[in-house]
Amino acid sequence: MKKPALRKNRMKRNSWTETNWTKSSKSVGEYIFRRLSIDQSDKNLSRIRPRHNLSQLIVQSKEIDRYVSDYLALQESKRAKIISKNSVNSSRERLNIASSYVPQS
Repeated sequence: MKKPALRKNRMKRNSWTETNWTKSSKSVGEYIFRRLSIDQSDKNLSRIRPRHNLSQLIVQSKEIDRYVSDYLALQESKRAKIISKNSVNSSRERLNIASSYVPQS
């Protein structure tokens, strides 16, 4: 096995797409646990990176910070979808009210 410090791209950031399993997380702790589970089971990552002696983790604290920011971005996008859905519904209601208005002369 090659020395970990000499391996190429060992700290390269992989692109991440949310899975249904991670999207359905109800808390930040559950989300981080699911992301850790996915990253720890990644065979390619485990071949490239060294494991921490005590925790046996191959992820670093920077990545856990990124998990938290990804979770916050996921929650923000969910909130934005709800707000936009509500604003579309309210604008439709206003259009319905306006179209039903008949001026009396």
